[in-house]
Parts: sequence; structure tokens; C-alpha cells
Amino acid sequence: MDRSHALTSVRTVLADELGLPAEEITPTANLREDLGMDSLDLVELVTSLEEQVGQRVPREQLEGVHTIDDVVDLVLILAELGVPDQRAA
Repeated sequence: MDRSHALTSVRTVLADELGLPAEEITPTANLREDLGMDSLDLVELVTSLEEQVGQRVPREQLEGVHTIDDVVDLVLILAELGVPDQRAA
């Protein structure tokens, strides 16, 4: 997965979940301040991305996630490293 594909996936998920136009979801947008996300929105985003990537997001990795770019970086790391989804075990 390349960065452009990851960004498109994140934008699509957020547009669906937040009801925002995808073009408003820019790489530098802050999840809370610019997009109005709360902790439940973040959980829903992570769950959707886990399903798309087929990997589990370790919750400790979410601490540094504040912008769309941060989410894209996390998706790319998970796609590259292949963190197994422990829920399926």
C-alpha cells in the first residue's frame, strides 16, 4: 500500500463516518480540532482501518495520532510490518 492509497482509504472512512466531504479531510487536519472527532469516532476509525488493512492497531500506538497524516503513517506502518490481528485467534 502506498501513501496515496492509504490517504484515500482514511478519507473514505472518515467521510462515511463523520459525514464530511472527502476534500475537507486534508493531511494536516487535526482529528479533534479540525474534524470534531471524539474518542468514540477514533475507535470507529481504527476499527474500520483494521478491517481494511487486516491488522490490529496496538492501542498504545494511538497516543501520538493527532492528524490525518498521523493516521496515514500508522496505516502504512501496519501494512508494512504486518501486526497480526490477535482478535481472530
